[in-house]
Amino acid sequence: MPSPADASRKAVPAQTRALVMPAVLEELARWGVERFSIEALAERHRLDAAMIYRHWGDRQGLIVDAALADLETWDAGTDTGSLRTDLEALARNVAGRVNTEVGRTFLRALVMGQRGPHDEETRAMFWKARFAVVRTIIDRARERGDLRDGVSAVAAIQIVMAPINIRALYSDAPVGDDYCAAIADLAWHALARRTS
Repeated sequence: MPSPADASRKAVPAQTRALVMPAVLEELARWGVERFSIEALAERHRLDAAMIYRHWGDRQGLIVDAALADLETWDAGTDTGSLRTDLEALARNVAGRVNTEVGRTFLRALVMGQRGPHDEETRAMFWKARFAVVRTIIDRARERGDLRDGVSAVAAIQIVMAPINIRALYSDAPVGDDYCAAIADLAWHALARRTS
């Protein structure tokens, strides 16, 4: 079942999206989620605030839609038939996103600053949508019998994603393939069912 963000993405004309999304990225990079405002965005970038509200509904819908623009790439090539190579493909996909200016900006903009319930909800929507996509890797491994008993899907995904995200938060250096392979290997050792 498509999420509201998915429905919004399909309804917004490509020309409008191409006009608004770079401005959203710039505003998030400058102000973060807490201080992001459609009115300020519209004023600084000479956009029509009413048009933005018409297409995205509210600031939360706009932020989440922009952050999920590449969602379909997260599970690309992750159905390899093996937990180990699925995890490596996931690690490379995550790194591929955070190695871009857009990906790193969104990651940093979504880090918790001042606490506000609306912004916590925005972040939760973003991570929930990401989790739903990558959870299929864990579900497939469980169905194949590759996972050891008692593995939490959330923890399994975080084992792969957290080191890459932390590295991207604290450094501007690209996250390389060797690092992705090392993280995937560590995750596989933590998650895989042992055969005697």
